[in-house]
Amino acid sequence: MKILTLWFWAFWFAINKMLWENNPEQILYVYELNKELIDFVQKSRQHLYFFPWHELPKNVIIIDDYNDIIKEIDLLIIAIPTQFISSSMNSIKDKLKTGVTILNLAKWIDIKYNKPISEMIDEILKWKEYNYSILSWWMIASEVVEWKMLWADLWIKNIVIWNKIKLLLQSNFLKIKIQTNIVNIELYGSLKNIMAIMVWYYEWKWLEKSSIGYYLVDFYDEMKEIIKLYWWSKDLDFSYYSLGWDIVATCFGNSRNRYFWQLLWSWKDIMEVLNILKSEKKHAEWYETLKAVYEKVKDKKWFYNIKFLYWLVEI
Repeated sequence: MKILTLWFWAFWFAINKMLWENNPEQILYVYELNKELIDFVQKSRQHLYFFPWHELPKNVIIIDDYNDIIKEIDLLIIAIPTQFISSSMNSIKDKLKTGVTILNLAKWIDIKYNKPISEMIDEILKWKEYNYSILSWWMIASEVVEWKMLWADLWIKNIVIWNKIKLLLQSNFLKIKIQTNIVNIELYGSLKNIMAIMVWYYEWKWLEKSSIGYYLVDFYDEMKEIIKLYWWSKDLDFSYYSLGWDIVATCFGNSRNRYFWQLLWSWKDIMEVLNILKSEKKHAEWYETLKAVYEKVKDKKWFYNIKFLYWLVEI
């Protein structure tokens, strides 16, 4: 099997390190635009910005041109921020192998398409035969690199490819749960980031936990209605790692979303915060998702929590 990962930032370093350690004979290709990063990795086998104490094995090959191999790739791992997925997929859609499997690791909602990622990719690849899959984690990149005990949801239509991907990734440290509802993974993983921001705001306001619990329950109702606007689904299911477990990691872990909020409430404006994150090679999923969701609900009569959070951030 030929595997290519698009882009090589913190979590993408982690996923490739984990893939190799599970499959030491497997060659893994990583496409990256940053020439400085490519040169550094090739010389040191370490990432230029993250995890200086960890080395990549020789089997992980960093490339700056995928044209020679893209037509042979069996598994394409999309490990890039959601707002860049559409441009990346449009640039390679005619080069992809028939029947290629696409494994998406992103959790955001793209404001340009304002659709779940699977629908966005389906629109771009509408004439292409391919298998879409999504893996949703409740974890921080450093936890993957350091082999903490971790869990993830996996969804894919094709049961044969289900098992192939599960075998590639699952280990004694990572347990993968096969799920049957793609909505639960794609939308829960995005919307829980907004939920976490709401929790942090009320903690910052020194509300008691019982009061925060009230706002959480209130937001659950909004989430159900938001999911209906994007994609019909059953009631929220907290047994999915994408929602119940991921809330814990996002709210209490050392996540980029939490860091965004801490910067914002240290009396920095939104553009200043975004520039700080950019300088640190980080992205904030919740902010992009909030903008997209706000566009869906701004003309509706309620969705007070979403509108309030948008107002807080944009003022």
